Amino acid sequence: MARNDTARYQYLESIDSSRTLRPGPGQPDGEYAEETHLQVFTEVLMTLALGRTVVVPQSYAFDSYAFLRVATDVLRARTGAAADHHPFRVHLHGARSYREAVDRMLARALTADPAQPFLSRLLPELNDPAAHDLDPAELREHAADFERLRRAPWLDDERAAGLRLIADEFDWPPVAARPPARTYRLGELVVGAADPTSPMGRSAANLPEQQRDVHAALAAAIRLLGTDRPAAFDNRSRLRLPLPWPGDPDGRSPAQIIGDPETLALLVEFVDTLYNVIVVDSIGVADATLSTGLALDEHRLAGRAVAQELALAQYRSRTHPAAWLPPDPADDGAPPLFRIEVDAAAALTDARTRTRLAALRANATDAVAALLQARAEPRDRSPFWQGVDALHAAEDQRAAHAALDAHLTRVATLVGNGVTVSSRGGYLVELALTAAGAAGPALATEAWQLPGLLGYSATAAGAVGSLVYGRTKKAAAGRLRTRRTACALGRVVDVRG
Repeated sequence: MARNDTARYQYLESIDSSRTLRPGPGQPDGEYAEETHLQVFTEVLMTLALGRTVVVPQSYAFDSYAFLRVATDVLRARTGAAADHHPFRVHLHGARSYREAVDRMLARALTADPAQPFLSRLLPELNDPAAHDLDPAELREHAADFERLRRAPWLDDERAAGLRLIADEFDWPPVAARPPARTYRLGELVVGAADPTSPMGRSAANLPEQQRDVHAALAAAIRLLGTDRPAAFDNRSRLRLPLPWPGDPDGRSPAQIIGDPETLALLVEFVDTLYNVIVVDSIGVADATLSTGLALDEHRLAGRAVAQELALAQYRSRTHPAAWLPPDPADDGAPPLFRIEVDAAAALTDARTRTRLAALRANATDAVAALLQARAEPRDRSPFWQGVDALHAAEDQRAAHAALDAHLTRVATLVGNGVTVSSRGGYLVELALTAAGAAGPALATEAWQLPGLLGYSATAAGAVGSLVYGRTKKAAAGRLRTRRTACALGRVVDVRG
């Protein structure tokens, strides 16, 4: 397990700023918007329950709407003895402070340098003032630095308050990173996946059929976009934009060049995960929860989950080849990383479903406050931290299982109604949020598989198929009357193996 002194850090791919866009005034929420916020919330809650701290890269800290919402929920629940407890820590890159990092991002957005574009997801006004009825000169003045930005007259209360809460939180010292000895550019790694002479290319023929097909689709898409221009992939936002792809003689967008929306979606998943894995390794002291985007069922996500595993394998093939180990066989009873279920008998409209989902987060506010209070206790006198320390001090599997069960039992007494935390056997830890009402019950479940003594097997490209994705089609006991509305696949990993 990656660690730094007594702190243990967790990186959550679900807070990627590209995942969740903030709807503009009068615009509908995007598909699975409320579900995505629930996913992030449950991952943060699981992180807190397991005694870890969420580490956030500076770009997501500033520009992720998902992080802004969950940080607002969590930090507003922090009161009393927990007022000085920090559940989030920022990772800085090329800046001495969080505010300096924000000022640099603002400068990139306002300069609009095509070589280093900053496409803001939280503040789209920066990139296109006219589309938001703003005067470009006035906007440049408002966004000259963080202090002026937070007082900008066009900035709504939600973003202004959230940005201030986050900035105050990150006045606390950043994570002491332990980056790898050598770093690789994103584009170099993306293009390398299409090289038949690379470790990934040489292993592709030995993959099971679905994984081989996904790799072939990815390699073909990368070649269509051009392996002679790896720098074009360095800014992953370009894959999402309806703008000419760099170097294309016909001025076509990535969607036009690739021609198939699902293949483009596979490539976006691959590149996004590869980007996040690069960031995790640059931190060097954090484990990662890698997750796909959401869909109605896991079968629709299977290809994207394979693309995610291939991204991890591609990164390790270049950076930590000695870490490659055969993965543990997949457990056919393992649930998706995250799922949402509602009463199968209830005829729920979209509006009523969103109301139930919002209630899941609202009902869990007391659980957040209780966990923060327990984490704020002095470590040498805290039953919570004694449980965490016993878990990581276990010398064999039997002791580890016993310590995990004891810690989860202790956590369960803290979180109260509406939240359950338990072991599903082995090292599968499940956290569930529940809400009931006239519209029927709703359930959001987060499940983390922690194999070994909380260490994580690496994935070789040639063995990736055995890890993905022997998912059960059986409903969990006691949930036979629910229907799934969304899920995400993924797993917890140490990217260095």
